[in-house]
Amino acid sequence: MLFAKKSFFAACWVLCCSLCVLAAGQTSGPALNKDVHALYSHNDRVRREAAQRLVANGPTAIPSLVNVLCDESKSHFDLAWPIAAKALGELKATEAGPCLIRMLGRNYPPIGEPVTKTDHTLRRVDPAFAALVQIGEPIVPAIRLNLPLLHPSNSLMAVRILRLINTPTAKEAAEAYVKVLENQIQSTKQVIAEFGQNRDSY
Repeated sequence: MLFAKKSFFAACWVLCCSLCVLAAGQTSGPALNKDVHALYSHNDRVRREAAQRLVANGPTAIPSLVNVLCDESKSHFDLAWPIAAKALGELKATEAGPCLIRMLGRNYPPIGEPVTKTDHTLRRVDPAFAALVQIGEPIVPAIRLNLPLLHPSNSLMAVRILRLINTPTAKEAAEAYVKVLENQIQSTKQVIAEFGQNRDSY
């Protein structure tokens, strides 16, 4: 009986300690909001440390980080979104997919066209590219859906992300995009062939 009681109290102690450690690693509502606000700071260290705390907070920080990434109306957005993208990549947040894809090529540095750069360079200079690669396979459906809507140079970056993910579904997504391009080429050629014809009936 005594052994059973000791075992019970020991188990309770371990549980309490675990809960305390978990609570210590999470950010409360006001503190989380403060960290989100810090992502807009002009101080690089402040932004970086706030992002680290948000990542440590886990999935509960994802909605706030997605808001930072998607809301371009905020002042100092271009300071906040890259660090938010990095954090979302670390959290493997598929919820961020559409906005990350939209941000491909945003504020791309004057180092030459992306097509001439290595994958390593693109991961270093383009936060959205790096985050999408880090999320990996779960982000493929979002890339496939949004590929036809991208600027040509950004769509090529997206195809390269699919190549880095390197799964059967990623390859299928790239091949589906090729079919979209082939259909566009065929339609364009048809329109060109009709130059000089009377199209008033359309």
